[in-house]
Amino acid sequence: MILTTAGKALVPVMLLSGLLTNSLSEDSYPPPVGINPTVASLLGGGNFTNGNPYISKDLVYMKTLNVQWTRINLYPNYYYSKDKPVTSHLEKAMEQMYTHNVSPMLLFEYYGNYEKLGVKIGDYNKWYAIGKEFAQVYRPNGTWARSRSIQDWGITVFSAFNEPDVENSIPHDKYREALKGLADGVHSVDPKLKVIPGGFSAQNSFDDWTLRGYGSAVSDLINDGTLDGIDLHTYFDDKYAPLVGTHSNSAQHTFDQIKKQLNIKRDIHFYSTEFNVKNKASTPNTDEKLGKQFLTAIWDHLGVVKNDGHTPATQFAMPWSLLLTDEQDKQYGMRGAKEEEQAMSVRSKVLQLVTSLTTDTSFVSLDPKKKGEYILSGPSHKLWVWQNVRGWSSKWGTSYQITGIPQYATEICIYRWNGIWKAFPIEPNTKTITVNGLEKDETYMFLAR
Repeated sequence: MILTTAGKALVPVMLLSGLLTNSLSEDSYPPPVGINPTVASLLGGGNFTNGNPYISKDLVYMKTLNVQWTRINLYPNYYYSKDKPVTSHLEKAMEQMYTHNVSPMLLFEYYGNYEKLGVKIGDYNKWYAIGKEFAQVYRPNGTWARSRSIQDWGITVFSAFNEPDVENSIPHDKYREALKGLADGVHSVDPKLKVIPGGFSAQNSFDDWTLRGYGSAVSDLINDGTLDGIDLHTYFDDKYAPLVGTHSNSAQHTFDQIKKQLNIKRDIHFYSTEFNVKNKASTPNTDEKLGKQFLTAIWDHLGVVKNDGHTPATQFAMPWSLLLTDEQDKQYGMRGAKEEEQAMSVRSKVLQLVTSLTTDTSFVSLDPKKKGEYILSGPSHKLWVWQNVRGWSSKWGTSYQITGIPQYATEICIYRWNGIWKAFPIEPNTKTITVNGLEKDETYMFLAR
């Protein structure tokens, strides 16, 4: 590898120190959704189901990864019983999430086959009551928080139902009515709270931009702001949804295609409660291949932009399955050995690398549609991310030019999927450096500090 600056050759040296380890303090809670958050605070994982209170070890593990968000999912008997909403199941889980500084969003589960079991989806009034009651109790400064003297912390995002377009059995009119009721109930308590449809999958599985009609059913609610945005589940698969060679399976591309197909004109937000790279049990990927693709997938989801092509749209991005081992979930499990509670797999190490580098940074530039480039800045460092993947960058190749290096920087560090790769000193007031000898089809992160 050769590095050049103003015509001078620089000899790289290996940085002996470890990865950056800045972590969020216990009392630094994330800003409300939509308030220019740090990039690391957009990441998370789940699930925590039905208010299970025995979650302390999982939350400690999440803080080891330095992620901020999680998804709580509730099944019908845990949110509605005897013709009225039930909120008590969440109390202990919420206490632990607050203690560990993990921010929850809430998913109400329901699948069409429940109808055969005598569990009906219900009408507008039922879901209005559910939305209103849960918002009153668990929103920031709601009754649950006030009773514990907790300020400015709680659930700010509510959703229903997970992947309705997979089973495809909930009638579209009932689906719309339920989401309309949920949103109106939540907003009757606080209009600033966000309500979104549960994650969709048909765009990833079938290239169906109508989301098997469920997107069409609620497009008017998205356009008028009743629903804040769209939650998309993306699973990259070498055969059915490849990452390398095409941008057409990216979160950005599918987000844009859905908005176009559904005629959504409002500049909406992007959410993802599930994404990952498939690791086939029959032909498992090498750590290198899995790590490279997962790093690209992370930045794909973090860096989704709005209609203008450069304003951040992502509100959170949660890889699945963050809390399961590869024995429990052979395709997507991200945790290390079950007997070692804090052990990490290659994908969780990649995630931790990203959060370590971005804890104090926010986006200052995003260009996922052309250059495949993101630029982030913090109080003491600046980061360039380049998705040097065929089909993802107009600059795909073996060299990258770092421009706009801050005046305070004395060192450039280059990171790949497995950590720091090269580091070298730079002369004072260096503005631009070209890095040569890079590998194709992987994402690089360049840190100036």
